Amino acid sequence: MIKFFRKIRQKLLSENKFSKYLIYAIGEIILVVIGILIALQVNNKNQIRNENQALKNYLEKIAINVKNDIKVSEFMIKSRTQQSLLCAQATELISKKDWSDQRKITNAVFAMIIEQPLNFNRSGFESLKNSGYLQHLDDSEVEELIYKYYNSVDKVIFEETSLQVWANDLDLELHKSGFFSNWLELEKRPNQKMREALGNYTDKLTEHKGNDIVLSILYRGFLFTAELTGFYEEQVTFGNELLIAIDNYNKK
Repeated sequence: MIKFFRKIRQKLLSENKFSKYLIYAIGEIILVVIGILIALQVNNKNQIRNENQALKNYLEKIAINVKNDIKVSEFMIKSRTQQSLLCAQATELISKKDWSDQRKITNAVFAMIIEQPLNFNRSGFESLKNSGYLQHLDDSEVEELIYKYYNSVDKVIFEETSLQVWANDLDLELHKSGFFSNWLELEKRPNQKMREALGNYTDKLTEHKGNDIVLSILYRGFLFTAELTGFYEEQVTFGNELLIAIDNYNKK
């Protein structure tokens, strides 16, 4: 094709048809410019298409994370609800000095002082932020729900952490005061496994200063953990809304 155009230019020059040559040259320039513009347009479309696909891939990773997070939260809602009931029952047993169900009292106390791991995964969200593709997200609903969802996750983590720090502090006081040693009868059962540990609450232990700490733990377990489920429910609600929004966006 280039040789063809070169022959035409040479022919026009050899025939001294300069005006026609000039018109031809201008036309050739215009064709080249049009070709460049078309190539740029195609390249821009490809780039936009690639950016949109990359963005959808990041959103899909977020969706996978959110689905797994929701499973964790639904488990915690169930777990915390059971713990709240257990703490209420254990409190009643201790208050009435009813020692017929030592396992229930032990389980209630351990449920409050043993840390509950939260395996929330925000790797998809962090990858999206670091990639720079978030600026290409042209859906305000999806973006708003992403931030609402992860703000709700932060609330859950903050409340759980606060509860755990408080419980750990009281747990330490129980150990320092010797209550745990007496309650779990560590001297009589030195080799017992913690998972199999069974406390022996007695009338005498209710006179120990650690008894007030235990009741404080159980009261909070009854009242606060029930409130805590509200934070999880909010997270699950925002999570499900986000999943729907992401699914609709990726179908575009």
